[in-house]
Amino acid sequence: MYGGKAILSLLKENGVDKIFIVSGTDYPSFIEAKVEDPSLPDLEVVPHEITAISAAIGYSLGGKIGVVAVHTTPGTANALGGIMSSFTSRIPLLVIAGRSPYTERGSNASRNLRIHWTQEVRDQGELVRQYVKYDFEIRRADQIPATIARAFQIMLSEPRGPVYIILPREVSVEEVSNLKRVPMDYYEPAPPLEKLTKAREMLEKADRPVIITWRAGRRRSWFDALRNFADRYSIPVLNYAGEVLNYPSNGNMALDRFDLRSADLLLVVEAEVPYFPKRVDLDVPVIKVDVEPSYSYIPYYGFRCDLCIQSTPDNFFNSISIRPKDGSEVKELRAKQIEEKKAEVKRLMDRRPIHPKYLSYEVGKIASSYNLTIFNEYQFNPRYAELNEFGSYYSDLSIGYLGFALGASVGYRIATGRDVIVTTGDGSFIFGVPEAFYYIAHKYPVMVVIYDNGGWLASAEAVDEVFPEGLAKVKKYYPGAEFSRFEIGKTVEAFHGYYELVEDPHEVEPALIRGLEKVRKENKIAVIQVIVDKVR
Repeated sequence: MYGGKAILSLLKENGVDKIFIVSGTDYPSFIEAKVEDPSLPDLEVVPHEITAISAAIGYSLGGKIGVVAVHTTPGTANALGGIMSSFTSRIPLLVIAGRSPYTERGSNASRNLRIHWTQEVRDQGELVRQYVKYDFEIRRADQIPATIARAFQIMLSEPRGPVYIILPREVSVEEVSNLKRVPMDYYEPAPPLEKLTKAREMLEKADRPVIITWRAGRRRSWFDALRNFADRYSIPVLNYAGEVLNYPSNGNMALDRFDLRSADLLLVVEAEVPYFPKRVDLDVPVIKVDVEPSYSYIPYYGFRCDLCIQSTPDNFFNSISIRPKDGSEVKELRAKQIEEKKAEVKRLMDRRPIHPKYLSYEVGKIASSYNLTIFNEYQFNPRYAELNEFGSYYSDLSIGYLGFALGASVGYRIATGRDVIVTTGDGSFIFGVPEAFYYIAHKYPVMVVIYDNGGWLASAEAVDEVFPEGLAKVKKYYPGAEFSRFEIGKTVEAFHGYYELVEDPHEVEPALIRGLEKVRKENKIAVIQVIVDKVR
């Protein structure tokens, strides 16, 4: 068996059934092997690396093993943003990259194109090394079994993340003399007894503890453990919808906001930035529960940690019990916040331009009524939606590399079979390489809702923050952050999809329903471009 076929065979044994591929001259062995044996993982063509790696990320979020294959150094460069996102958001991902052939003659795989010289670099792994858990260039075909086993071990061990395997073309065609399987189980941390005892003491002593999280809902067992703990002991949860849904929005402990200055203990779970020191100056004890609580990849990091516990959330929450708190104040505050949101939605329902909060409310209604998963990138506000089930909401990944939601929505749909609605700003939509997204979504359609506010709102807000008395804020003019408006979603029609432009708030709900019907009944991609106000 030759190297490329050995890799595909081992990936299949490890549960991989699909590889999102942007093919190049480095993958003849994969293509030949797939033709020889159709049972090997499918090679799902995606015509741009940003979309391909995003689809692989969505596939991993859907509970499968996300694998992407890219072309040597240019493909790696295009995929780097997704690799960064996977690393900082702790998502398992296997990235395979070809390498320029290293021989000039003597093999069918030797160099035969000009780019085989110009694409070679001194150290290809250096391109990604700050943002992968493991990188390795396979030098001999006999190294393939151990390399694949180790890649899976490192990728799936907490904190999970991307691994990067480089495959030279000569190795891909070399015969494997011994395809010996190497067992390498993954691992994850659990809290030591003395840390649990101290955490229990601190939680028992606190009268007004609060849970702050960002991605404690990444895995179902984590989601269930946090929900059960918060409900049993009546401790409020902030960021119930953060990077993922961490706690049901209809849960009694779900708060939109809480004055942290009134808390007497912060339980920070899987959250690298629990609050902004610039906005609030706190002197409150902190228990941090995290699979890597130091966030050592961040060079400057000044958040306190009175008790640091390296553990998965479920291992922590399922190992600790305390006396329940009096949750009446939290329930009253929650009820008040719900009524405030209802009144706000009522005030906004006739407003033009359409307010993003009102659009979020309507999107949330559709998602809840039709059991859709939301992939949000930028403007959808989850506080105005009803998000209660594990896996019903995913948002911007940690490092903020924009363009992930389009491809990720398709990968997630393939992995789970669930219908997906993408909410994205106009800028993020363009970053997502729409044509490459349409290419794969034509087979696996989803609905996209563009929050079109005519530019990069975050950039304009940064001007107001840094220059609060500045002329740009007075004039509401932000050169370099504003777009000329086009019907950017209309390009979906070239891929036989459905497009609609909405400017009237009363047309939002009917348009969303029409779009969803196109997806479900006609198997078409639907893009609803909504003109919204330049606010959050």
